Amino acid sequence: MGLFSKDIKSLDDLLRQSLGELLYTERRIAKALPGLAAKVSDPLLRRELERARMASEDHLARIEEVFLRHDAAPRSIECPAIDGIFISAEELNEEIDDFYVLDTAIAAAMQAVATYSAARYMTAAAWLRQLGQPECARLLHANLVARQRAADALCALAEQRLNARARGRSDDRPSGVALAG
Repeated sequence: MGLFSKDIKSLDDLLRQSLGELLYTERRIAKALPGLAAKVSDPLLRRELERARMASEDHLARIEEVFLRHDAAPRSIECPAIDGIFISAEELNEEIDDFYVLDTAIAAAMQAVATYSAARYMTAAAWLRQLGQPECARLLHANLVARQRAADALCALAEQRLNARARGRSDDRPSGVALAG
């Protein structure tokens, strides 16, 4: 079943598709975060990435619960949009050899991931309310709020710390940090 295919005949079908893509998205995030955290030089950014990784575990559990409450087995469905965000970020990161610029790029990529997934949670929660499942909508709303907070925290960290370093202080590298490549 692909998005906008003839297999999707109802809002319920569309919701299941979206839930599958959210499951895929959270798994993709959880898989990518340890590698990204290993590349960063800023300890505060590393801490935010670790928080996001731990949050993904809770998000996955909530999505799986929504599937079960929706009388469906949890089924992951590839999400080309989230894959595109990660592919773009990975290609960009391979071109960066400045530690501070890399930190800023990783924070920006994770802001994009958090914002995208928050938008998907918002839509799925609205569909669940429309389908008369407010408890399931509440579960996804918790994921939405967490993703919005993560995006806000990364944005604040970038504005208060990372962007200024990336702008021009590349000569004061943290000691003992090697660029992963």
